[in-house]
Amino acid sequence: MEILALDAAPRPKVGTRQAEKDRKKGHIPAVVYGHKEAAVSVTIPRDEFRKILKTGTRLVKLSLGGKQELTYVIEVEYHPISDQILHVDFGRTSMTEKLSVKVSLRTKGTAKGVVSGEGQMDILMNEIPIRCLPDRIPKLLEHDVTALDVGHGVKLKDLHLPEGVEIDGNPEMLVVTCHKAIEEVVATPDQVAAAAATEPEVLTAKKEEPEAGAAGAEKAPAPEPKAGKEKKE
Repeated sequence: MEILALDAAPRPKVGTRQAEKDRKKGHIPAVVYGHKEAAVSVTIPRDEFRKILKTGTRLVKLSLGGKQELTYVIEVEYHPISDQILHVDFGRTSMTEKLSVKVSLRTKGTAKGVVSGEGQMDILMNEIPIRCLPDRIPKLLEHDVTALDVGHGVKLKDLHLPEGVEIDGNPEMLVVTCHKAIEEVVATPDQVAAAAATEPEVLTAKKEEPEAGAAGAEKAPAPEPKAGKEKKE
């Protein structure tokens, strides 16, 4: 893997507000750690770092204060919406030290089960965990899935790795599978009409007539009062 150079600047002030100021100036907040040395907060030029990412390399020779350190990109944090790079983690390393990294997987061909029309292929792992020396890190891994039939899968141990590269994980873990495709049943207009015709009819309950004296019934007129006897003085 190619090693590219990048200039870094010390970052004496840290925090959310300072990080936002750095980004507005075209710099990315970053940290360098490892080899039992103190972590160092730095900033790196955004445009130059994006160019390095496009090459696919993970090895970066950082220049800081007249000193150069061989590092590898551990993690790049992106904004979930704008895809802006928010932060980068660099790990110190050496050419004689094996690294545990993840490399992108790219499949080649079309699975046999998919070609037959019976199967559907699913990629379970887009990145493969590997371990190797820095100069052995591949830009990506490829695997031919042409022979993959329904009911079969590709495990980590089945991947073809370059010389000096080994799997860093459980070799029995599934990477790609091909399973029977689920058929989607779409009802035709005739089927929809037939289903509607068989639905039970809902009858409206008959209203009961109100009983005498019930609320809302007409009241009988009250009897007129009888004339009282005149009181004698």
